Amino acid sequence: MNKTQSLTSGAMAAALLILVSAVIQWLPYHDVLTYNSAALSERIWSLISAPLVHLDWNHWLFNMAGLALIVGIFNEQFDMRQLFNNYLLISVFSGGLLWLWPETVQYVGLSGVLHGLLLVCLINVALKQPWYAVVIVVVLGKVIAELMGFRPAHFVGPDVALIHAAGIIAGALTWFLQRRRIADAVRRKKAQQD
Repeated sequence: MNKTQSLTSGAMAAALLILVSAVIQWLPYHDVLTYNSAALSERIWSLISAPLVHLDWNHWLFNMAGLALIVGIFNEQFDMRQLFNNYLLISVFSGGLLWLWPETVQYVGLSGVLHGLLLVCLINVALKQPWYAVVIVVVLGKVIAELMGFRPAHFVGPDVALIHAAGIIAGALTWFLQRRRIADAVRRKKAQQD
């Protein structure tokens, strides 16, 4: 796939996520789509739907701008399947991690997934350009500061730091699983050639 096809495919996937999120935001009955760790067994779909639901249109716009920036900056890493796989894995892993938290966690919004997606992209780039490790340290430092009590004015709710941390951990796990799969495929191909 050439760079233009990759950009178009990744941009199309991001546009589809943005469109689906806009439709969901416009529709009523958001409560049934929101994540609540205490009710997860009754609403398992919220692992996938909660990141697409937002508190209001400003929250939606902020998150969608973040998605567009990540896909735009790291467009060579995405085709449609790759972006959707990352979205699904990070959503499910982060929701599962929040379910393990001893207190009830509720959330809507894409910021946890965005943190995980950003980490996946940064690790991939850092493997080729090691100075990107500095950016990874900055992102991790930001999340640690949030966990220690740093709360920017745009934070809504007490669980935002946990959601971002779960997204980062889910991103690392997603990267590891994808990297392992690629390495296994290379080994299989080499074995077939021998």
